[in-house]
Amino acid sequence: MARPVKFSVDQILDGAAIAVRERGSEASIADIAAASGVPSGSIYHRFSSRREVFVRLWIRSIRRFQEGFIQAMGDDSPENAVIASALHIPTFCRDNPLDAFAMTLFHQWELAQDAPESCVEDVLHINDGINAATARLIDRLCGSRDDRRDGLIVTATRMCPYGLVRPYLGREIPRWIDEAVIASATSISRLAAE
Repeated sequence: MARPVKFSVDQILDGAAIAVRERGSEASIADIAAASGVPSGSIYHRFSSRREVFVRLWIRSIRRFQEGFIQAMGDDSPENAVIASALHIPTFCRDNPLDAFAMTLFHQWELAQDAPESCVEDVLHINDGINAATARLIDRLCGSRDDRRDGLIVTATRMCPYGLVRPYLGREIPRWIDEAVIASATSISRLAAE
């Protein structure tokens, strides 16, 4: 009979998120062990390297973020869905500051080239769900898709809100950001609907 697992993957990743917030990408396995209360040996039993810990943390954080984002994109009114999904960015980052910070560890397109082998498929397909939800939203809002509409809706729902929030990650995100997100998402989405 196998020995019961004493330390969970989530416990290790929670510790990694704390270590990353405190030490950035230079955080060591010893930092992760101290933050999680998990011995270094148990971390190496679950993960092949420090890089794999960080990539798995990034994947978990992205998936947590995307769950609410995709849900917001499904709002009955496509106009409201644009605003709700854009507002999800500052809301998620305020409510989940460790995940928000962890999402900045990597860029998907760079990571896809050198991710640990056990993470490659997850990295390659991390945005499949969010891209499909965005495509459905564009169809509902505009009736059809093209490069211009796709670009405008991605800008309205992702790029502008993230650009507004990014400088505040790791500290308090001002409430006026929400007003700016609503204004930009509304204006840009109107361009796409023309």
